[in-house]
Amino acid sequence: DLDDATRSQLEHGQRVTELMKQKQYSPQSVAEMAVVIFAANEGYLKKVPLNKIADFEASLLSFMNGSHGELMKTINQNGDYTDATAASFKAALDNFVSTQTW
Repeated sequence: DLDDATRSQLEHGQRVTELMKQKQYSPQSVAEMAVVIFAANEGYLKKVPLNKIADFEASLLSFMNGSHGELMKTINQNGDYTDATAASFKAALDNFVSTQTW
């Protein structure tokens, strides 16, 4: 019998754990790690079933690299994370989540 806040925190931890699993010999770029961590921190995983986290991540990265390639390239080149980067991630994630293509 856990209170809602504790249950929510444990579920978030499970989702982040699933999200952090990387396939062997498939390292992520700085931009890919940034957008995945941003999605986790900003609550975009709350409605994603635990068994769909890997699918969500793969689809998100494909979407970001395809539709927002310049943003990802810029982050990989300079490593900067600014308010503009966060705003771009939020807009992209809002768009991605609305499609539910994972």
